[in-house]
Amino acid sequence: MSRRPFISLTSLTLLSAACSSGMSGPMLELGGAMAEDAAGSSARAGGSQISLSGSSGSAGAPPSGGRSNDGGSANSGAFGALGGAGAVSGSVNGGTGGGLGTGGGSAKGGAGGSTGTGGAGAKGGAVGGESAGAGGSTCPGAGHITYTLAKSASPTATEQTAYDKIKAAMDKAISYYDCYTNITKSLKVSYVPSVETADGNSNGSLRFGMNTTYMDYRTAMHEIGHTVGIGQASNWGTFLSGGLFTGSHAAAQLKAINAKLSTPLYTDVHADTQHFWPYGINQQSEVKGEADLIAHCQMVVAIRQDLGL
Repeated sequence: MSRRPFISLTSLTLLSAACSSGMSGPMLELGGAMAEDAAGSSARAGGSQISLSGSSGSAGAPPSGGRSNDGGSANSGAFGALGGAGAVSGSVNGGTGGGLGTGGGSAKGGAGGSTGTGGAGAKGGAVGGESAGAGGSTCPGAGHITYTLAKSASPTATEQTAYDKIKAAMDKAISYYDCYTNITKSLKVSYVPSVETADGNSNGSLRFGMNTTYMDYRTAMHEIGHTVGIGQASNWGTFLSGGLFTGSHAAAQLKAINAKLSTPLYTDVHADTQHFWPYGINQQSEVKGEADLIAHCQMVVAIRQDLGL
């Protein structure tokens, strides 16, 4: 029997997606979809995005404390590293990039460097001319998510550290959204120390607080989800029943994901007033491998179809 998780008002406040972005100064930095040279696995399994009590649950039933798939993912597996700087040497429409070292990714998957590792740009670079996306696979999507990062004209050391971390998180998160969705969105990203964790709003605002734990690509992907309608669409509540999200596209997508797993996390798409699971990345620790990040993008696309977005 499905049980809808209990979530306290305090817990929801920690990852509220209803706040607008506060800009801190006139300088804006244009953000691209460049990926950092790091593996897609959960190497930094730092704190969770929402502080919910309770333990992880078994497949098919929501956990007792309201967490999503914190109990581990059966679809982690081995995946290639999300490497290289996007659109550094590659061209917009797939020209040859590279030289020695890390090959540049391109907006449409240009060739990577002649030696070294192909960069994963907006649509991925590749070694030796192979079309590659985040993690080394062909990008099926054609997403176009951009952002501007609000920055102080004369940032303090703390602010500059925050800007650098936020940029790295956003660039990597967007590389997945651009590769595995067809979503177009322009975001206004800001560093707001008073924000306890991070929050995203469908008006395009995405804010990071002072806790650097949440300046992470997994948190960024979760919050980008909010900006494109997850828990924010006006008709979100009409798809909630008994702790489940009832959209047919979402159900079909989860079934397709589960078909590749020996032990699925959940057989149904669970949801509350703001979040869904599995694959909602409501906790950073949910991400066990790149497959979880790809599944997140696939579920966001399917849920948006149900929402009519």
